[in-house]
Amino acid sequence: MGSGLSTGAVVAIAFNCLIACLILLLFLILCKACRTPSCPDRSPSHEADERGNEEKYLLQP
Repeated sequence: MGSGLSTGAVVAIAFNCLIACLILLLFLILCKACRTPSCPDRSPSHEADERGNEEKYLLQP
């Protein structure tokens, strides 16, 4: 009789290692996403276009 691990224990260890790798990958993606700005700085021409669009829809007396 050996003191080796059963098949179920080996499968559980392998599965837990896979889950740990996936969690690490998710954490790395999350860190990268938090460093990337969601809204880049707007250029002045873009702001002027927005103001023109807003004035288009204002009610005229």
